[in-house]
Amino acid sequence: MVDELREAIEKLPERGAKSYLFHILLRAHLLKNSADSQEEIMELLNDIQKKIIFYSQERILEREYETYHIVCGESPAGSLKVGLSKENKVIGFPDFFSNGPLWRMEEEEGRKQRFEWLMDHINMHEDYLEKEYERKIASALEEIDEIPAGKPIVIWTADNADEQTGLRYFLHLLRNKENNVHVINTAQSYKELFPAKKNQYILRHSGEAAPEKLKIILEKNMGSPLAAEERTGLVSDWQALSKTKEVLRIWEDNEIHSVHESYFDDYIIESAKKLHKSNKGFIKSARLIGEVIGHLDEPIGDGFAEYRVRSLIYNGVFAIKGIPKSMRFYSIKLKEI
Repeated sequence: MVDELREAIEKLPERGAKSYLFHILLRAHLLKNSADSQEEIMELLNDIQKKIIFYSQERILEREYETYHIVCGESPAGSLKVGLSKENKVIGFPDFFSNGPLWRMEEEEGRKQRFEWLMDHINMHEDYLEKEYERKIASALEEIDEIPAGKPIVIWTADNADEQTGLRYFLHLLRNKENNVHVINTAQSYKELFPAKKNQYILRHSGEAAPEKLKIILEKNMGSPLAAEERTGLVSDWQALSKTKEVLRIWEDNEIHSVHESYFDDYIIESAKKLHKSNKGFIKSARLIGEVIGHLDEPIGDGFAEYRVRSLIYNGVFAIKGIPKSMRFYSIKLKEI
């Protein structure tokens, strides 16, 4: 086992090794003042050991693909994998770029601060942040870093702050690669190839497109690769974003704008008033959050919307019934109702 572990560690790329070291040290910090038993601590370390060995074995099976695709989110990545042929490698970046700090996110220190902000503000399922987030981010970064020279890269984006920010971040990560990079705007392609009928739903995010539609979009709208000046300009956009301290971004007038985290609070309150027209009592927070994210033109994610609902509770706007450990555990009511 010792030899196997040593061999596995030697196969880890530098970025992956740093990520696992951070994960171990973070766990040590969290356990420092905890009442966990020695057996539980050993079980945790054993789990990290298994992940390192599994990673090294998984990388042996990796092969070169004809085209490499990068997309924001695991859901659209899943749709692309279903829709495209096996000659396409899809990398889904498991993060939501419209909210959370971006400050120095291209560096370990910035990613650590982003992780800590998410831990402090966003409710996620079953300890996802503690157990899966860092590993998945590290894996996606390694996959992007290891894209072979000469292979075309396709970055999927749409008209929203999440994917437009992701586009600029991915181009920053690829800045030293000479591969041709193509950009497909799913929302614009959707309008061109699948004209909407009156009152038909307009696609807001690549994750809303069906796999068969994504395949058609790739075939029809891959287009020419970005020119050098276009890539440079988008990388410069990222460098400016990575200096910001705001935790919320919107896409407006074809630009990314950093706004205060309370930007959508009035809309949340108005949505609650709308629901109260048919229900004067407590409303499940999940019902309100569904109403908000279902009608906003800008995708903000249910995690951030739920964070703002809790903030409005703390600020005395909403009354609460239940425990706000996740949106399904509590209900809210406007105090003025």
